[in-house]
Amino acid sequence: MATTKPTGDLSQEMSFGISQHADIFSDVLFLSIGEGAIVVNERGVISRVNKPALDILGYDETDLVGQWYPTAVIAEDDKGAVIPNIDRPITEVFLSGQTVFRRLRYRRKDGSVVAVSLSVAPIMHGDKPIGAIQLFRDITDELRLEHAKDEFISIASHQLRTPATVVKQYLGMILEGFVGSEEKQREMIQVAYEHNDHQLDIVNNLLKVAQIESKSLVPNHKTTDLIHILKKIIKSQASHYEMRGIKLELSTEHDHVNIDVDPLHVQMVFENLIDNANKYSESNTSVSVEVSDSPQIVTVHVKDQGVGIDKKDVSKLFQKFSRVNNHTATVNGTGLGLYWAKKLIQLYGGDITVASKLHKGTTFSVSLPKNKRVQV
Repeated sequence: MATTKPTGDLSQEMSFGISQHADIFSDVLFLSIGEGAIVVNERGVISRVNKPALDILGYDETDLVGQWYPTAVIAEDDKGAVIPNIDRPITEVFLSGQTVFRRLRYRRKDGSVVAVSLSVAPIMHGDKPIGAIQLFRDITDELRLEHAKDEFISIASHQLRTPATVVKQYLGMILEGFVGSEEKQREMIQVAYEHNDHQLDIVNNLLKVAQIESKSLVPNHKTTDLIHILKKIIKSQASHYEMRGIKLELSTEHDHVNIDVDPLHVQMVFENLIDNANKYSESNTSVSVEVSDSPQIVTVHVKDQGVGIDKKDVSKLFQKFSRVNNHTATVNGTGLGLYWAKKLIQLYGGDITVASKLHKGTTFSVSLPKNKRVQV
């Protein structure tokens, strides 16, 4: 069977069709890029912008296409200073012909700034750049997480360093024979023991916070008798209260109040609150644990007559690593207990609030739904 070659006109039509399909594919490919993308020509004029780029920068396409890129999209360094054109990554790309990676901040249309991580690659024709394409993404959350990690490591190491130093010094003095009498040795071992106990508290609190923030801690719902848990905690802490001459009592009209929570999680929260009430109370005062029950919600108030909290410091209480000036320098703490306690209660759809007056006392109120199961 004979075959015929396409005529010149047909060949041109086929070439045009292939070119048209290539252009369509190029358009689809560009628009499907998940990161912000901006294309400029050899003169630095913006020729194309995709939707993620417009969303990040807050512009419309008509605001950018056809504009000179260095003035249309302002870049700043991490201190807020505008980056000169000669130092912009795109300038480096045109001069070197190499891909450049950078972190900087772009100024949005509304004047706000957004931190981005970008890569700028040259569009080459032979050995000459005839344009450039840059891909960028918003890294605001990443930077916040990096800062939080740095802060976490810094504070955690500081918190652990002090008790670790005391333990090492005291045990070292005993081993080197600087402390002769058995009584003096026991005193120093007791101090070392207490500081080691504080170290363990710090580590345990850090682990709890890590579990909460990684979302690896999930609610474990069980029918739990809240009154039974409170009585158990009060019994276990009674001797500590007696040593300081502080009266601890439970006030409730109910023998049993059932809630749908993990008993261990709730016990940890109330152990922390009741122990704090002891630490921050003066001798010969009282602490009351009062249970208020309703068909839907149960609320437990832990009231002390202690040093209280200044109004300006109340908002800091549930922040991570936060310690407020409450005139009790002898009380050690990590600034994590109330943070993870609130997070645990919120895990079950509840909340912790506080009311306090300086030198008058503090009341922590824990509210929990009785039958609500939180979906995670």
